[in-house]
This record gives sequence, C-alpha cells and structure tokens, in this order.
Amino acid sequence: MSDQEPKPTPFWKQAALAGVILFAPGGFILGATLLAQRYRNWQKSPSPRP
Repeated sequence: MSDQEPKPTPFWKQAALAGVILFAPGGFILGATLLAQRYRNWQKSPSPRP
C-alpha cells in the first residue's frame, strides 16, 4: 500500500546536473589559465626597481 513510490527524476534536473559536472572543470581550468596569464603579464610589466 505504498502510493509514495519514488518518482523518476525529471529530465531537466538530470540535464542540469550533467551540465554542472561537465562545465565545472572547464570553468576551473579557464579561470586558472586566465589567472596565470594575468600573473605573467604582471611579471613582464616594467616595475620600478631600485
């Protein structure tokens, strides 16, 4: 007498989860690349040294 059977997960929830799993590492890599590039440019820029 269980009419509270688990319903299948809606497709949009599955798609959102898959998107997060797929795009999170890409976003992390992109952010790290941009930070590294900015750091290199900052190092190259002529800074006043004694």
